[in-house]
Amino acid sequence: MQFFARNCLPPPYDVSVTPPRPDLCSVFDAAKLCITPLSLICTKSEEGRHMLRSSVSVQHYVAQLWILVGNIKGDVLPGDPETTTDGLISKLRASFALTNYVCVSASEDPDKITLPLSNYIHAAGGVKPVVFTLLRYIRRITRDAAVAEEPRSWTPRDQSVQKLHLYTLGLDYSFQFLQTISRQDPSCRAQLIRKGSICTVLNTITQILPRILVQTNKELDLHPEMGLAGRQKVLWSGYAYIASAIRDADDGVTAVCQAIDAGLIQTLEKGVVCPPHANPRDNPIRGRMGDIELLFLLPTFFIYNRVVQSIFRHWFRMQSAPREKRETRDEGLGRALEIVLKSTIEAMEHRRVKPINFHEYRCSGPGCPTYTPQFVSKKRRCSGCLISIYCSEKCQRTAWRNGHKKWCQILRCTIGPWGSRDIRTSLRIIAGFEASKISGMAKAVETRVREAQQQFPAFSDKLVLVLDMTVYTSKIYVLPVHKLDQFPGEDPIWLEIADEIRAQSDSPPTGYMFSVVKVHLGKSKLTLFSPSTALRMAFEGQYFSDGEEYDSADEAEIDGSKTLGDQDLDYDSKSLDDKCYDV
Repeated sequence: MQFFARNCLPPPYDVSVTPPRPDLCSVFDAAKLCITPLSLICTKSEEGRHMLRSSVSVQHYVAQLWILVGNIKGDVLPGDPETTTDGLISKLRASFALTNYVCVSASEDPDKITLPLSNYIHAAGGVKPVVFTLLRYIRRITRDAAVAEEPRSWTPRDQSVQKLHLYTLGLDYSFQFLQTISRQDPSCRAQLIRKGSICTVLNTITQILPRILVQTNKELDLHPEMGLAGRQKVLWSGYAYIASAIRDADDGVTAVCQAIDAGLIQTLEKGVVCPPHANPRDNPIRGRMGDIELLFLLPTFFIYNRVVQSIFRHWFRMQSAPREKRETRDEGLGRALEIVLKSTIEAMEHRRVKPINFHEYRCSGPGCPTYTPQFVSKKRRCSGCLISIYCSEKCQRTAWRNGHKKWCQILRCTIGPWGSRDIRTSLRIIAGFEASKISGMAKAVETRVREAQQQFPAFSDKLVLVLDMTVYTSKIYVLPVHKLDQFPGEDPIWLEIADEIRAQSDSPPTGYMFSVVKVHLGKSKLTLFSPSTALRMAFEGQYFSDGEEYDSADEAEIDGSKTLGDQDLDYDSKSLDDKCYDV
């Protein structure tokens, strides 16, 4: 392989370059001579797999040939005499998935030293070539599987069944390769999501699902390698990659929107028609595989406005599409899907609250009736809390003197330390989920408060209720304020705020000062001050105080207006005193 890489293969960064010694061996011969040994090494030899993980020259050869085959437009390698009919290119694509996965996977023996992922990426020419080639491989293997000849007899000896099994294995290891490089390299993860890896995986699952979720006969369905359980593993690998991409992403909201818009929920609905195993007595239990893991991750993002908009589009497509009556045979997936669909309805109900994000379309000055399209000058946003907007300097100064000075810090704690736009535009939805879940767990709240008072007797007057929405279903617990992550627990303002909440609330918290909400945007987890409390206390009596009713046309006009973009907002006006921006 070292000889082939140095003499017979073009460099990965430009496959059009002539190799140094093309007369010694053609690319076709180099590929054909190595495909079988590489496959045997990956499946039969632990020492051979360690060689793939630790040898620089072997990884360079594998990466170069992988890039070369991936950039071939047709199905003919340079030097191919075109006398073979065994579909070498299709086999290469499917076999290389296993080889690549072994090159970057963890060693069976933790004491053995392996090469870092950066070595393989460098051998392949960089992050972009790896991402482009990998997604191209997945699309082409999917195409080969979709056009494969229908088996005449569904038996392990049928050549069409064996070929379909090869494509299924190729996709399975491609998805595992995707998950491995996405988890180990942040630049690969971001580039994959940017180039539509989630859509590619979902399209693949949609196309191959009717080919592999087929119950045929006992001999094939219970086969240790080609059986139904093995065929379903490729689906779970694809769903597991999507779950890991969302969970580890810097912007998980965008990843979830991509998945829902690409038809994730419809694809999962098609998967309930086949049981998880042909014979549960001879196979392990269903468990929480990739599809159910992904399903229970989705509701943790239903609190964001962009995701709920994608859910609206999903339900519109479902209502427009013809209804097909399906038999639910995978009970585990069916129950999980039913729970998640109920959560989508709950999210849409919270999104229907009018006005949604009222602080985004009307001046936050006390009693000011001006809507944002009526602003004469540029919109002014408080650079402290990033929530309140004003039509003029006068309104901003008036609001500061009438209570915003106190609530500015609280509002900033409501959107997190980075001022995420997704959180800022989703406060009403988060507040709706917060109120409904805390009220629905009233008895559990009382129990947690009593336990916390016994556990932290010195801080019984500084307890905070935590609603953890980073998991599904949501959990609650009670802690002293100084033990909260990413929260200024030592600030004396919290006692003053707690007293004001008790004084002005119709149903004040019992046993704790206030509640906080834990959310995540993917990799980052944030602890937010209660959105329902902050919005109610900071803007109470400020909107619609003159008895006017909300007009949805105003919000529609603003949603389509360019003035809502952050690029038009004045975050730091020099005309105001600096003290107006202190947090």
